[in-house]
Amino acid sequence: MAATAPIFCTNHPQRETLLRCNRCDQPYCINCLVRTPVGYTCRACLNLQQVGFYNATATDYLFTLTVGGITSAVAGGIAAAVGGLWLIQIFYAPFAGGIIAGIIQRAIQKRRGQYLGLIAALAVFLGSVIGAGIFPLFAILFGGRGAGVPLFFAAPLFALSSFFNLGFLIYLVLAIGTVYARLKN
Repeated sequence: MAATAPIFCTNHPQRETLLRCNRCDQPYCINCLVRTPVGYTCRACLNLQQVGFYNATATDYLFTLTVGGITSAVAGGIAAAVGGLWLIQIFYAPFAGGIIAGIIQRAIQKRRGQYLGLIAALAVFLGSVIGAGIFPLFAILFGGRGAGVPLFFAAPLFALSSFFNLGFLIYLVLAIGTVYARLKN
């Protein structure tokens, strides 16, 4: 019977192994391999395989930021108008986040990107803060001036005051979480 030479892990040359990656056929120890439904795969091959799932282009990220910002400005304005009714915000925020995520997915034609969830979460945050400042500004413009505040300072003051509103903060956390969860991969 012929003795075979021992095989050592590619990443850990001191560890003897009998395992190989099912894609590149390199020897690896059990700590370096990931179990998949079709066998053990090394992390390098697994990362190459996962990168193939992402098909979003640079314009998709721009669409995500633009469409997410516009739609969340409307939703953020509604959340700021509802204000301190935090119980309503608990139900409204995931609903609004789901609608925003659906609109973004339609705008980018359901393509997937590695950082799409983060860009969408940023768009929801920025759009909601802008919406919290803009929509009350429209109420001042069309409903009369309140408290003698110049129009130049009205929108930033309303956006800033929204951060001290528990209902709006609940909306931000839940809406951003919903959009991120739906678009992360």
